[in-house]
Amino acid sequence: WYLVDLPGYGYARTGKENRKEFEWFTKNFFLQRPTLTMVLLLVDSSIPPQPIDLEYAQWLGSKGVPFSLVFTKADKRKKGGSKKQANVTAFKRMLLQQCGFTAVPPCILTSASSGDGKQELLAFIAGLRVLFEQQATAAAGSKQSER
Repeated sequence: WYLVDLPGYGYARTGKENRKEFEWFTKNFFLQRPTLTMVLLLVDSSIPPQPIDLEYAQWLGSKGVPFSLVFTKADKRKKGGSKKQANVTAFKRMLLQQCGFTAVPPCILTSASSGDGKQELLAFIAGLRVLFEQQATAAAGSKQSER
């Protein structure tokens, strides 16, 4: 079982060409991993919903890639920006109304500075590990019964 941190698709201090390579690599990674349990899509909650985040969520959903939303920077607010909860609510609403989702994926609100959401996120990841183990055991049992 691996927890993999892949290059971001949005804010990266690199050229446009490298960002395209990152996008190709990560999308291929998600589509070519039959044992993929979950993608944790990190979304900045201190700013209004960004088209790139919504587009990526829509792509994951359209490809059947399981994902959850991890809203970051729960303790921050950009100058003159909306309150974080308003941004999170707006993101969820846009997934339902503009991206065609029938339900909002699991969400966790986190802050690296204050530690908010840390225990919830760790428990969620631990649950993913258990799910992975159960799936691996079931797959192994089905292979044995085929013999």
